[in-house]
Amino acid sequence: MTMYSYADCLQTAYRVNWKIGDVIASHRFDPARRWLPAALSGAGRISSLTDDEKTKLTHVEMGAYAHLFGYVEEFIAPKMLGLAQDFEIDDRPAFDALVNFASEEVKHMNLFREVRALVDKAVEFPLALIGDEKAVARVVLTKQTGAVLLLTAAIEWFTQAHYLTAFQDDDALDPFTKHIFRHHWLEESQHAKIDHLETLRAFEGMTDTERDTTIDDLIGLVGAVDGLLQQQARLDVENFETYLGRALKPAQKQEVHAGVLAAKRYVFIESGVTHPNFQALFGAVTTPAQQDTVQRALAQLPR
Repeated sequence: MTMYSYADCLQTAYRVNWKIGDVIASHRFDPARRWLPAALSGAGRISSLTDDEKTKLTHVEMGAYAHLFGYVEEFIAPKMLGLAQDFEIDDRPAFDALVNFASEEVKHMNLFREVRALVDKAVEFPLALIGDEKAVARVVLTKQTGAVLLLTAAIEWFTQAHYLTAFQDDDALDPFTKHIFRHHWLEESQHAKIDHLETLRAFEGMTDTERDTTIDDLIGLVGAVDGLLQQQARLDVENFETYLGRALKPAQKQEVHAGVLAAKRYVFIESGVTHPNFQALFGAVTTPAQQDTVQRALAQLPR
């Protein structure tokens, strides 16, 4: 399994650091282009839409995609600040790397707020998006640290996969979205490595009972994420109808909802838990029995 260094992550973070103003600048979304890659969108799963309608669906999905990233970063930033206190002045590379990690997550939350505002301006109405992110973050932070870190690791690694396998080489995509998520990817690549180190640290010395509790918490967190995705998928359909200026017929509405939800589950759950680096980390801190428990729980998510 690959090992990482807090000091190396920190130095790379300093080198690739960017400002929100530099990313947004005077850019605007192009309504004639897709805003979310085909691999991350439900549009390709839906046969009853025209090409123009599929493009419009990706516009709605982009707003939700950016919102959901900012949503989960509400709990990641305070978690990393809390973990940094374990080191304080005794291990400055680790302390500095974790504090910088938290600072970058706060920057990302603000970036995605600006992205959502640009989406709203481009589609000419405010998208309906799930709320209560602060309340959700407070609940997440009550769970076992190992569970929160494993969930975070899945998020950080799927961020890497999304850019490298979906955004980067999609020539039909709006260049602005590629620009945004290239910058996000640059900083998140360090976060994934630091989270890996912190997850290993969290599991050191755990009793069997503590590990079982951590896995139970992880399963609960993944189930909660899925519940949020179901809510946003319904809102995406409503946003899509508003954008089109008409109501979808029942059969078409059902197909659009199913396609959007399937895409969201791939994007925010499957692409993370199946990432090879997450799999290596998960295998290092859990037993085969615990791994089977998680696999069964994933298989039982409602369809």
